Amino acid sequence: MPFEPQEYHTSIATLKVVSPQLIEIHYKEHIILHVKAVAEVQAKRRELMGTQPYVALTIIPESVDFHLDAMAEDHRKMDRVDGELFASAVVAKAILMQRLSDLYFTYFPQLQRLLVTHDEQEARTWIAKQLEDMALTGS
Repeated sequence: MPFEPQEYHTSIATLKVVSPQLIEIHYKEHIILHVKAVAEVQAKRRELMGTQPYVALTIIPESVDFHLDAMAEDHRKMDRVDGELFASAVVAKAILMQRLSDLYFTYFPQLQRLLVTHDEQEARTWIAKQLEDMALTGS
């Protein structure tokens, strides 16, 4: 049975399962990132992608804001326990959000390969390379 891309919605994001190895997370315009809502997105991502290795592309529009509590929570700690996230690219359209993302990932180091950028094309090119590497390593 051929794969059919699927789309799911949470209170703050749309998750698009593009292939069995790729999920895109598109945060909605004008939302506020807070612990409960981000946890909902992360749980849905893990549920959708299951136990096979995969990569994730996250897009954060300029109009997104955040509560400080969201910066103090390790939202990806479950990925260090039993996750299969091979690589993750975060596109933060606002420079402030890009710098905050860099700071966040410095404070909460990730086990997967990581790119934080404001350039969506750069992220997509990088994700394509990670998918190639994943296939080559059999991860």
